[in-house]
Amino acid sequence: MPVFAYQSLNSGVQVDHGVAASNSQRFTKSTHTNIAKSDKPWMLSMPIAEGAAPDVPVHGPAQLLPTAKDIYKKQGRFTDKVFLNLVEGKARQTHQHLIRSLGQCSVLVYGELDGNHSEWQSMQQHAGNLLTATSTGKACNSFSVHTNGSGSHRFIQAGMGWIAIESDGIRALFVHVPNSVATKKDLTRKFYSDIHSRVLQSEGGGVIDVIMGDTNQPSVGYTQEVVSGAMGQSFAEFHQGKQIQPEDAYQRSFGGTNSNASKKYDVAVYNTNTVKIENLVYLSQCVDVAGASGAAAITDHMGIGVKIARV
Repeated sequence: MPVFAYQSLNSGVQVDHGVAASNSQRFTKSTHTNIAKSDKPWMLSMPIAEGAAPDVPVHGPAQLLPTAKDIYKKQGRFTDKVFLNLVEGKARQTHQHLIRSLGQCSVLVYGELDGNHSEWQSMQQHAGNLLTATSTGKACNSFSVHTNGSGSHRFIQAGMGWIAIESDGIRALFVHVPNSVATKKDLTRKFYSDIHSRVLQSEGGGVIDVIMGDTNQPSVGYTQEVVSGAMGQSFAEFHQGKQIQPEDAYQRSFGGTNSNASKKYDVAVYNTNTVKIENLVYLSQCVDVAGASGAAAITDHMGIGVKIARV
């Protein structure tokens, strides 16, 4: 049973896809400010081993950390080198949390990150082997797919706001639905319908089993409804709860997955005819900062992980 994970960075419209395009963006800072409203320690930072492969389990207790206070006000922004190290550390944290909660992380997909850019090449040591990376021009329109451990993984197709991957026979669609499309039902339906046609017609393609990522949906249940109509298949959302408690959060919940925790943009829907979701977890936008005795947001959207099985 493959475990798919998706994490979006908060990147700009730069043509150069280097680290600077994703470093300390406005919505990232806004996310940090919102999370820092609580003074209580809340983030569980797992032990990691820098020299080991990212999918090797590292045993030991988690460290309970507060949000690092005023870190963006003091610094303005991280240096590109420090920010890259934080993203690398977040990748390793993602693996350790998913190993404990879902057993593994076989495919880790990043939205708004171009793994083909030389400045992001080191992510292969921290997120996993780079299967493919695609972009339709701007840094925010990029995707990177990292794989780990055993299993068969294959790139199918990609386009503006999406990439399709097959892993152990299960076809997964990862999305970053454009804002100009996400809130207009006819445009959203066309977005998914066009993808459905392209994946069906691709060599080795077929019916999509699971869709996950940053949907930018205007309301809960919107993606499930639109996708079902666009693809002529019954899709369901696994996680229907109003409150979200990330796997790396201790006794703290959020009302949404976006920068101000008001909207549930990051979801997973699955084809009820072909697969089932065994479990789903969220991960916060934060990672621990060396020397700060606290955690900092390095993106504006929560990550999401799902364990999938055939029905």
